[in-house]
Amino acid sequence: MKCIGAVLTAFIITRVMVCIVVLFSMIQLPVLSGEGLWRLDTQNLIQDGLTRWDSGWYIGIVQNGYSSKSVAFFPLYPILMRMLNRITGSSSISGLLIANLSFFLALFYLYAITKQDYDDNTAGRAVFYIAAAPSAFFFSTVYTESLFLLFVTAGFYYARKRKWGLACIAGALASATRITGVLVGVFILFEAFWQKGIRFLPKPWSVRNQIDLLRKDIGILPQTIKGIIASIFSVTGIVAYMAYLYREFGDPLAFLHVQGSWGRSVGFDWFLRILQDHSQKLDIFFTIVFIPIVIITFIKFRPSYGLFTLLSFMIPLLSGSILSMRRFVIVFVPCYILLALWGKKLWVDRLIIGISLPLQAYFVVLFSHWYFAG
Repeated sequence: MKCIGAVLTAFIITRVMVCIVVLFSMIQLPVLSGEGLWRLDTQNLIQDGLTRWDSGWYIGIVQNGYSSKSVAFFPLYPILMRMLNRITGSSSISGLLIANLSFFLALFYLYAITKQDYDDNTAGRAVFYIAAAPSAFFFSTVYTESLFLLFVTAGFYYARKRKWGLACIAGALASATRITGVLVGVFILFEAFWQKGIRFLPKPWSVRNQIDLLRKDIGILPQTIKGIIASIFSVTGIVAYMAYLYREFGDPLAFLHVQGSWGRSVGFDWFLRILQDHSQKLDIFFTIVFIPIVIITFIKFRPSYGLFTLLSFMIPLLSGSILSMRRFVIVFVPCYILLALWGKKLWVDRLIIGISLPLQAYFVVLFSHWYFAG
């Protein structure tokens, strides 16, 4: 019952806030207009305001299929939207329904995985913090964030429970939703290692101790075979997409090769870009704020959580642009578990909520009025 209460409280409070802010801001404030700044349905301001920016690409894929540029967007979300269209008759409504239902279910998984290690209060805070996060309004837009969060949290949960088949399915669905979905496979692999006692580094460390531990770990390795197999097959989602791209465009890596059209390319000078690029101050701010959070998560939590978080953070940094980092961080699930632990102190709890909710309201106004919000 505590789980249901925590999830319902977080979901209802934050989603009602998003809808109210969108509705009243759309009524009171002018929406940007111009070439490419479309309005979906001026009779339904909430639906209209939550369908902006990349939403148009997903709707375009549903209605017209893939183009040479839209291949950057992975296929599972548009596939589900197209299936639901048979009932709703609207790609936008289908996308919003999938997004909000996925987010609602993901909150249950997040509560459950937090409860595996901590108490109900910590689990409840983790759920509320992620729902209240500054960019968490994206969980209620025609974007993949909520669907991805669902598969990530499900993959975490089933791997922790040693239900490797279900963890594999969750990972496969995640890798068909976003490129970083392959990191669920990394989580599954290292979770399998950890559960069987593979520890990587001895305490205290010495060359001799490291050699002895390595021998022990190699001896344990056959016991992790189910997790290894689940990890390997968890990437079947992205493999299936690559097969489709090869058939349709002759390039299985088209989703990578098109990144240049979106201003992204592999680069290791991300720190210099943070210092030099002042065009996206908010994304720079979120990058700087999350650096210590990611590092502490990597050090404090089990390797599966730490590696997932670190790699999720590094992939955008190495893409040649920190654009949208404020949005990317909302699916760094272990970071919100860490924040929930810190939130045991009342002043920290009030600080997190007091900053997060007003920022989310501000960002959703920007988004709904065609200003960039992530």
